[in-house]
Amino acid sequence: MRAPGIDLPGLESGEALYFFPDQPLTASQLRRLLAEGERERRAWAISHLLRYADWDDIWAFVNRDEVRSLFADLDLPPSLRVAWARFLEIETAPLPGR
Repeated sequence: MRAPGIDLPGLESGEALYFFPDQPLTASQLRRLLAEGERERRAWAISHLLRYADWDDIWAFVNRDEVRSLFADLDLPPSLRVAWARFLEIETAPLPGR
């Protein structure tokens, strides 16, 4: 795992990030959105990170506390939400049928 702020090869070239398939976004745009964006936009960005990004890429942009602070607002499928809640040690309702 890399610490936030460490540049990953290929993510700083100004190219669109692979984990934003519905809207092209560069690494610098993502960093600005996470630092200055409204809560809803930050939750949208973190939802994409948790859904589509590789492990190291997630933690290059956010830390656990940032994810925890927006967790209730994240758009995640139920099974992924439960998995992330466990990892982040967040209480969440169990999946139906379990």
